[in-house]
Amino acid sequence: MEKQTLPNATVSLVLGIFSLVTCICYGVLGLPLGVAAFVLGNKALKVYGENPENYTGSGNATAGKILGVIGVILNLLFILV
Repeated sequence: MEKQTLPNATVSLVLGIFSLVTCICYGVLGLPLGVAAFVLGNKALKVYGENPENYTGSGNATAGKILGVIGVILNLLFILV
């Protein structure tokens, strides 16, 4: 069987990147994007953990999760300042 791309891994990465970009520009908009990136990255990594031989792209999920956390922290700092 052919390996599939991990569901929501790329979406998590894109949302994490947008969370960082909107933090600098808009502030409040990046907070829910960062939370969504973290949640989707967690879900994707759980799916990967159950059947790692069936999926590729766990790096995107990990990067999205990390960017989501960084985005949330930066957005909270921006809001507090």
